[in-house]
Amino acid sequence: MFCTQSSSVVLLLALLSSWGIYHVFKRRSAPLPPGPRPLPFVGNALQMPRHNIAQSLASLSEEYGDVIYMHVFGIEFIILNCAEAVLELLDHRGALYSERPHSVMAMDMIEKKHAVLFHQYDENLKKHRRLLRNAVDAKRSEDYWQMQYAESHKLMAAFLTSPDDFIAHLRRSAGAFTLRLAYGYEVQGGPGEDAFVNLAEELARVTGVASEPGRWLVDAFPWLRHVPAWFPGAGFRRWADHARRVIDDFATQPYLSSKKAALQGISSFASETTEFVEAETGRPLTRDEDEFLKWTSASIYSVGGTDTAVAVNSAFLLLMALYPAAQRKAQDEIETIVGKDRLAVMEDRPRLPYIEALMKEVHRFIPITPLVPHSTRVDDEFRGYRIPKGSWVIANTWAVMRDPRLFPEPEVFWPERYLAEGNRCTEDPRDYAFGYGRRRCPGVHVAESSFFIFVTHFLAVFTVSNPVDERGQKLTSPGPSTDAHISHPRPFRCTIKPRNQNSSSS
Repeated sequence: MFCTQSSSVVLLLALLSSWGIYHVFKRRSAPLPPGPRPLPFVGNALQMPRHNIAQSLASLSEEYGDVIYMHVFGIEFIILNCAEAVLELLDHRGALYSERPHSVMAMDMIEKKHAVLFHQYDENLKKHRRLLRNAVDAKRSEDYWQMQYAESHKLMAAFLTSPDDFIAHLRRSAGAFTLRLAYGYEVQGGPGEDAFVNLAEELARVTGVASEPGRWLVDAFPWLRHVPAWFPGAGFRRWADHARRVIDDFATQPYLSSKKAALQGISSFASETTEFVEAETGRPLTRDEDEFLKWTSASIYSVGGTDTAVAVNSAFLLLMALYPAAQRKAQDEIETIVGKDRLAVMEDRPRLPYIEALMKEVHRFIPITPLVPHSTRVDDEFRGYRIPKGSWVIANTWAVMRDPRLFPEPEVFWPERYLAEGNRCTEDPRDYAFGYGRRRCPGVHVAESSFFIFVTHFLAVFTVSNPVDERGQKLTSPGPSTDAHISHPRPFRCTIKPRNQNSSSS
C-alpha cells in the first residue's frame, strides 16, 4: 500500500516536473516580438528615437504591430502600443510586471537604502505604499480640501498680480501644498524664494534625468560606475554625486522641520505616521524606523504629484488658450451651476459634467506620463511572443490615448466625447494616466481634487488666450511635449486676463 502510494506520488511529481520543464522550454523558445532590424553590437541604438519618443515609438506599430521588441547594447525593450497589451501585462499580470527596470544610474549610483523613487517591488516598498495609501486614499483625501482651497486662492491672487509668471506660480503653489501635507511646512516668499521649494525643483529635475531610458551609457556597461570621478569622460560620476546629495537633502531637511512643527502642534503626514507607528509598537521610533519614515515622507512629494500637477495644469492652460469654445462652454457651466458669487467646492463636482469631461480630455490629449516603464521578474509569453526576464516593458500611454478604437477622432480636442451628446465614449483616460497595476499612483484622489479645484477656480476668474511659443510664433496646436519622465508642454506664453475688473480669489 505504502509503495503504491509512493509510486503514485513519484509519478505525479514527474508529470508536474515534465509539464513545468515543457512550458519553460516553450516560453524560452517562443520568438521575440517583431521590431526594427538590429545592427551588430549596438542593436537598435541608432533606431531608438531621441526626440518625440512616445510618438516615434507609436509610429513603429504601422510596420511591426503594437507589441515591439528592440535592444540597445544588450538592454531589451518591449514597447506596448495598445491598451489591450498594457492592461493584460501590467494590470492583469501585475505580480509579474511590478518591478522597475534596473538602472545602474538610478538604482545603484544615486539610490539610497530606503528611497522609493526607483525602488523594486519588495517588502520595503509594500510598507511604504501601505502607509501612503492610508494618507491619500479616497476618504482621507477629503481632509485636504480646505488646504487645497486655501492654496488655490493664493494662486489666483498671484495670477492677478503677475499673470506672465504663470508657470512659476504653478510651481510654487504645487510645492507649497505638498510640503504642507507632508511636513506641515509653510512656504515662505514668492516663486524662487523658498529653499525647500527650490530643492524640490532640483529633485524633480535630477530624478527625471536619472530615469531617462537610454540616456546613460553606464546602464548598458555597469563596470563604468567604477571609473574614478576625475577620469576624463566621467562627468556622469560627478553628476550622480550631485543627484544623490539632492535626494538626500530633500529627504532629510524637510523631515527635520516636521519634527519642529509637531512640537508646535502642527500636524503632517510625517508627524501622524510617527504617532501611528509609536502607538502600534508602544515605544519611540528606532533609528531604522525613523529613517524609513523619512523616506516615506519624501515620497509624498511624488505621490502628491507636485511635478505632475504643474504639468497637467500648464497643459490645461495651453489647451484652453488653443480651444476657446471649450473654455467658454466650461465657464458657462460653472456660472449656471455654481454662480458668480463664490468659487466651486468639491461638493459641486457631481453637478459639473462638462468640467469632468474637460478634465478627462486634458489627460488624454496631453498625457503627462507618456511612457511608463515596468520590468518583468520572470520570462513570460504574450500572443505567442517571448517577453524576456528583466526587459524594459514600456507602456506607451501616448499611443493608447491616440488609439481611434478607444477614442474616435483622437486628434480632435473634444470633451463632449464623454457626454451623451457625443455618443458617450466609455473609456476614461484616467484609467491610463496614473500608471498601471501595483505601480499605479496611490495619490490619484488627491491629484484629481487639486486639478478640479484649479480648473474651476481659474475658469471662474480668468480667461486665457493668444498662445505663442518661445519665439513669439502663434500656436495652433499643442505640438510635442518634453521627453522627460513627467512630460510638460514645450515652453509657451499666453495672455491671462480677469473676466471682470471685480474678479477676486476670495
